[in-house]
Amino acid sequence: MLAAAKVSINHYQLAAGRWLILVLLGVICYLLLPTLPALSGTVAMLVHMPVILVPAAFWLFTHLLCREEESFPHWGWLPISLSIIFSVMANHAPISVSANAQEIFFNLSQFLRLALIGLGVLTLLGQFQSDLVEERRRLRAILLIVVGAYMFIVISAESLFAYRPVPNGVPTLHALLASLLSLAACLWLLALAPSALGESLSQAPVESPEEEAPPPEPVPSLDEQQQAQLVKLQEHMENGGYRHTGLTIRELAEQLDTREHLLRTLINRHLGYRNFNEYLNQFRIDEASARLADPEQAHLPVLTIALDIGYRSLSPFNAAFKRRHNLTPTEYRREKLPA
Repeated sequence: MLAAAKVSINHYQLAAGRWLILVLLGVICYLLLPTLPALSGTVAMLVHMPVILVPAAFWLFTHLLCREEESFPHWGWLPISLSIIFSVMANHAPISVSANAQEIFFNLSQFLRLALIGLGVLTLLGQFQSDLVEERRRLRAILLIVVGAYMFIVISAESLFAYRPVPNGVPTLHALLASLLSLAACLWLLALAPSALGESLSQAPVESPEEEAPPPEPVPSLDEQQQAQLVKLQEHMENGGYRHTGLTIRELAEQLDTREHLLRTLINRHLGYRNFNEYLNQFRIDEASARLADPEQAHLPVLTIALDIGYRSLSPFNAAFKRRHNLTPTEYRREKLPA
């Protein structure tokens, strides 16, 4: 409840913050359910609904946390909707629904809830190395190792012991682990890293032009060594260092003979990029735009240009190009070279 209060006060205006609040409310309801008297009807539905929504809210939160530049996939709403429907039918089905049907709905809902948690964990894993925001990398690791894994274990245990006796000690162990996890999360959010969420989530847009945006945080000044490293980085990239296919920040650090964490800080704090791929795309899309508008290269397929500048395939190139120009590469070329 303390963690939910902190997130509600500081991050309710962000979509990712609201999904995280829903996850925390679901956990609160889940932990309170065994202590409540038997509930039925609308009250039972209201208390149980946040629990049902936890896997979906977890995936949506991880997507907004880790892939802020991409919209949530439309197909993702299908398993989310089915998970909710099956869970409601399994736990709050009308009397006319048979016990066998409820068991089928329960098994289907558990499978989908595991799938949603798994998709959230995969989202946390995706582009982990490319993330330049140090606090967000820690948040990813904590969510991946602790929260996601534990939720996966809990849902698996619920499925395993749904229709068989629960071994002695399992409920006590679960209560102990859940309490320790809650305490650790609260200590981390409130004491050890109180700014972790704020630095991890993208800032909310200013709602009214009359309201002045808060002044940006001052960028730390560069010492001579950092200044030299920045010049070396810029020269390397301007000379085509970005064209290496599958370039990672670790490989770039090796090419520049510097430490990876120093390079992350340089690109994040001093150049303003939150993701390494976003930094690479700046150079790659600049070159692609120039080549697509060049009449002498009009004969080159778009795929050839994409591969030349470092992309493995056409799909990520198209997505990055459209985010920049709001046009596909083919549409951009047609606009620039109408003949």
